[in-house]
Amino acid sequence: MNRNQWDVIGIALTLTVVSTAPLSAGDQFVEKVAPVLRQRCIVCHNDLKLRGGLDLTTRDGLLKGGESGPVVIAGKSNKSRLVGMVSGATQKMPKQGAKLTAEEVADLRQWIDDGADWPKTLTLNDGEKRRAGPDWWSLQSLKKPPLPGVKDQGWVRNPIDAFILATLEAKGLKPSPEADRATLLRRVTYDLHGLPPTPEEVDAFVNATTPDAYEKVVDRLLASPRYGERWGRHWLDVVHYGDTHGYDKDKPRPHAWHYRDYVIRSFNEDKPFPRFIKEQLAGDVLFPNDSEGIIATGFIAAGPWDFVGHVELREGTVDKEKTRLLDRDDMVTSAVGTFLSLTAHCARCHDHKFDPIPQKDYYRLQAVFAGVDRGDRPFADKEHLEKRNILAKRQAELGVERESLLKKAGAVSSPELAKVDEELKNQREQLAKLPKLETKPSSTNGYHSAISPTADVEKWVQVDLGKSLPFDVIRLIPARPTDFPDTPGFGFPARFTVTASDDPTFAKAEILADHSKAEFPNPGDKAFVLRPTKQTARYVRVTAHRLWLRSNDYVFALAEMQVESGGKNVALGAKVAAMDSIEAGRWSTKNLVDGFDSRQSLPDRSDPKIAAQLDEREELMTNIEVKETQRRKLADALIDPAMRAALSKNVAELAVAAKELESLAKPELVYAALPHAPRSIHVLRRGDVERPLDLVQAGGLACIKGVDADFKVAKPDDEGARRAALAEWIADRKNPLSWRSIANRVWHYHFGKGIVDTPNDFGWNGSRPTHSELLEWLAIQVRDNGDSLKHLHRMIVLSNTYRQASRFSADAAKIDSDNRYLWRMNRLRLDAEQVRDSVLAVSGQLDLKMGGPGFELFRYKDDHSPIYDHDDLAKINDPATFRRTVYRFTVRSVPNPFLDCLDSADPNLNTPVRNTTLTALQALALLNDPFMVKQSEYWAERLRRISDEPEKQIEAAYRLAFGRMPTAEEKAALIENVKKHGLANACRVLLNANEFVFVD
Repeated sequence: MNRNQWDVIGIALTLTVVSTAPLSAGDQFVEKVAPVLRQRCIVCHNDLKLRGGLDLTTRDGLLKGGESGPVVIAGKSNKSRLVGMVSGATQKMPKQGAKLTAEEVADLRQWIDDGADWPKTLTLNDGEKRRAGPDWWSLQSLKKPPLPGVKDQGWVRNPIDAFILATLEAKGLKPSPEADRATLLRRVTYDLHGLPPTPEEVDAFVNATTPDAYEKVVDRLLASPRYGERWGRHWLDVVHYGDTHGYDKDKPRPHAWHYRDYVIRSFNEDKPFPRFIKEQLAGDVLFPNDSEGIIATGFIAAGPWDFVGHVELREGTVDKEKTRLLDRDDMVTSAVGTFLSLTAHCARCHDHKFDPIPQKDYYRLQAVFAGVDRGDRPFADKEHLEKRNILAKRQAELGVERESLLKKAGAVSSPELAKVDEELKNQREQLAKLPKLETKPSSTNGYHSAISPTADVEKWVQVDLGKSLPFDVIRLIPARPTDFPDTPGFGFPARFTVTASDDPTFAKAEILADHSKAEFPNPGDKAFVLRPTKQTARYVRVTAHRLWLRSNDYVFALAEMQVESGGKNVALGAKVAAMDSIEAGRWSTKNLVDGFDSRQSLPDRSDPKIAAQLDEREELMTNIEVKETQRRKLADALIDPAMRAALSKNVAELAVAAKELESLAKPELVYAALPHAPRSIHVLRRGDVERPLDLVQAGGLACIKGVDADFKVAKPDDEGARRAALAEWIADRKNPLSWRSIANRVWHYHFGKGIVDTPNDFGWNGSRPTHSELLEWLAIQVRDNGDSLKHLHRMIVLSNTYRQASRFSADAAKIDSDNRYLWRMNRLRLDAEQVRDSVLAVSGQLDLKMGGPGFELFRYKDDHSPIYDHDDLAKINDPATFRRTVYRFTVRSVPNPFLDCLDSADPNLNTPVRNTTLTALQALALLNDPFMVKQSEYWAERLRRISDEPEKQIEAAYRLAFGRMPTAEEKAALIENVKKHGLANACRVLLNANEFVFVD
């Protein structure tokens, strides 16, 4: 490393010094002493066992002491018997396990010497007592608290301030003054957008004179699409979203990004929170006509997925069952942790040790997802549907035009044409006079293949005639199901073959009809009739080579297959085999040969009288088709050239519209929940798949007050109904945890710490609320004000609590060193995405293009186990990658080194709280990473375009990076640095400064 680089690092490292304050006695107990007592002491010294008469689970028990009197004397650790028992050469406690470490003893001494403060509401219970009971705070119904009274009424801008100030006054604390305007703008812009404000935005706000200037800033920020990108990233952390599977074979998920874009859209649209919940758990079921519902189930599929276990392991093995168990566990963990902030997954092997969640309830939640796999699923997004609707409308208009032209063309006449018209009239009258055959209503639809996300796959169904028979007619009768919108020709393949063989595997077969090379017109309600010549075989198979487009997916279906031999339908009641079949409701393989189409019974051709009537009907219909063709040719010859040209143009335009519609018929794919028939779910002894106990049905957690955990699912095998029931249960307005959870998450991301600082755990092992009444009030605010998260954001950032300066106070820190009671604003470090996006923003290279497939910051090589190489400089510095970091393709197995260094979320884990570290490696990465070096060069180019004068360049750099002008000292130092090392190096120094990566 040369001298110039060391000079730059010297400046950079001096800018990354951060001060910390000592813990208060109360916080010392919670963070240092309580964990030791809980883990090492209260097993024996609790309110049930009372070894030595000592109960160390409560403050009162500690002060009372044991059989020999008090064990702790506040302020005097040297005279406290508790210290003597756990320290020194003759440590007597704990009786079992390792002795306390020197550091643990030192923490205990310090806590006693500082006054032995034990929060009055904190209890360290053990055994059956060491768990949350049914009266646990988070499980109770929401009750709106009254606003507390405060002395300093003038400081209260909205109810949030009243709750915060009441606690501060009770603790002997005072709030900090309001931050200056430039600081406040930088804070709220980063908070809501994840980007720095522009110099123009800073000037506009600092110089604004209207009393509602800040309110207008907040409204502008919330209305911007940048808001959804920022807060969508938070949600993706919590649900552990990634663009690859993870595990050993970390295969890419090229269609997962649709869910990421859905999340961003939902935040930008301020989607009502209950709808947001329901869509992600069961949108495909609850909102079947909205493509967002399918995309949203990407939530269920967001986490890691074991490719080896699901794809390569053989069905029926124990390892396969374990793989599926773990997959469902991930779904349960994500759903309950994300929406309810509970650790239900801890009850997989036994009843929850700390929270009132029995093992049975955990497996009832697993039963909700018993019919869900993960994979690519078809859908049509709104833009896609709009294009299809426009084209369909154009096609309809062209059809009307064609009818009009044909009507005019039909008006032409000649003696020969009149003769054909008379013959057609007579034949149609004869057809109408034929007697109607008696029929019975059908209780079946026919055969229906498994659903496919794509059209070009093969599916087959075949009939076993029992023995080799001669046959002369095969009829394929299209389905027209009664439990689907009236659709003649439902499921009839677009391309297909009909084959016959004496071999059930069709290794050797004869093709009777081949329509596999071109699209076959859908027959609607007419049968496809095939008359083979001198054919003898035992098996007849229909193979679909291109499936029929249903709505957002593809299927193969037939109402009936008939094979006539000697005038008898020998296929009736025969054995049927198929590559796959849904076997549900009115659909089954056996229904292909039951003598019914989808609406009624089919005539029995073995009756000569009926056969004669049917032959006569078919002969007349054939003659009518021949005469209609003859008439069209005669009429065409009489049409004048202008009309013929108009018809020709109309036909051509119809063909174009049909082709464009066909191109749009193929839906998009999204990596999401794939529903199928639910598997049986049992309670498992110790979580062992080889030790099943009672069978369970889908249900929720009985411990939550106000909502019924027994799901009313009418059909137990209805997979969608299970997820819909869970979605409705979680989104219920009476479910207190859903509202507490989201209110706490929003608060957490605004202040860097939640009211409960364990956002995914509101149980016994989680933290207790610092402001329990405020949390209740915020939860009710979300629930009762349009279910709007933007409403909650606005209230928080407009409060005086949020507007406080972040300056440190030694006196306040003595009482509340961690600022748990918010006597000042927390100074927060930018997260990894904010750093990268901010660098792009100040360098002038940020591309604000939204949505679409993620950009790749790596070189990819497809292999048995794919290779992701993050050292590809061409990728790192490709302008196509200069988009916001939320849109990057996220790899689970190989994290991006630069972002990982800055504590980006691990997509393998649900990440409700990110780590925030300060390391020398971060300073070196911000200084020397190829991305930072290149962006510094871009930034230098931008500054040169602003001015040729070094002084003005430095001023512009400070305004872009920090939102302020440099001091005279700063300006002089940077100008000197520019002279020595160049403007780009000076830009690197600024990008490594504390002021760039921290927000006050």
